[in-house]
Amino acid sequence: MGNKKIKFGVVGVGHLGQHHVKHLAKFDFVDLIGIYDANKSLMVEISKTYKVPTYESLNQLLNKVDAVSIVTPTNSHIEIAQKALEYDCHIFIEKPISNSVESAQSILNEVIRKNKVAHVGHIERFNPAFKAFTKQIHRPLFIEGHRLTKINNRSMDISVVLDLMIHDIDLVLQMIDSSIKEIIADGVSVLSNNVDLANVKLIFKNGAVANLTASRISGKDMRKIRVFENKKYTSIDLLNKDVKEYSAHSINKEKLIFNHQNITVKKMDALAEELTHFYSCIINNNVNTQNIENAITALKIAQKINDIIQTKKAIK
Repeated sequence: MGNKKIKFGVVGVGHLGQHHVKHLAKFDFVDLIGIYDANKSLMVEISKTYKVPTYESLNQLLNKVDAVSIVTPTNSHIEIAQKALEYDCHIFIEKPISNSVESAQSILNEVIRKNKVAHVGHIERFNPAFKAFTKQIHRPLFIEGHRLTKINNRSMDISVVLDLMIHDIDLVLQMIDSSIKEIIADGVSVLSNNVDLANVKLIFKNGAVANLTASRISGKDMRKIRVFENKKYTSIDLLNKDVKEYSAHSINKEKLIFNHQNITVKKMDALAEELTHFYSCIINNNVNTQNIENAITALKIAQKINDIIQTKKAIK
């Protein structure tokens, strides 16, 4: 890493925010200036655990830092991001970028106007299993994804499509080089007022299909993607960082030989990699907006899926 230290702050120290604090506190290229959370008792607790200062107001923290991680409920992202940009901060926003495409676009517009680095925390892009898979060129015909989490109280304020499925939407868009022709979606509310279980079929113009399931009503955690190509099938276990490839080779017209191999996955912490990448972009003044544009594209599709599900519910 470069010699220059970046003054960093974290806004929101709930479940995921604590992971940001843990990594940033360890980095020798970051000066973790402080944290802010509306929940004062939680903020004090995290401050003691990681020996990091607290700030009484968001403005006070933003006045002291070069960059900030925004790890708050989705509906607050727009307000905090715009305030951080007012204070000339680079911003890292946990996914989804915002709760509407319009507010996400306004964040992007302000980022461009202020010429700041802005990244959205689509952490699975940095998952070592996905990185190992994408080292080769792939031409998927069919993708199947399952993302399940054990029952918990987190992220009930948004649809499971925005909370969980958006990860796989983002990865599918990176794997399939084509635009979406049709979306077929179904979902139900079980625990919350939002969609808790959803199944979606994305049909692409090049003929590829992605079938995605996301649920926060499960007895176990699962994050698996299966990719089917011509004479090849790959299983990507994003949770256990494991990639298995099965392929078939023709010997003659009648006979196929089948090969199976475990793809080498370099063990690394995806969030640490992601925050390090964000730091590198700041140091190198890399204000490329591709990261944030990809996040907005994924959000647009997630919103369309939500709209389709809600329309079906209304008809019932």
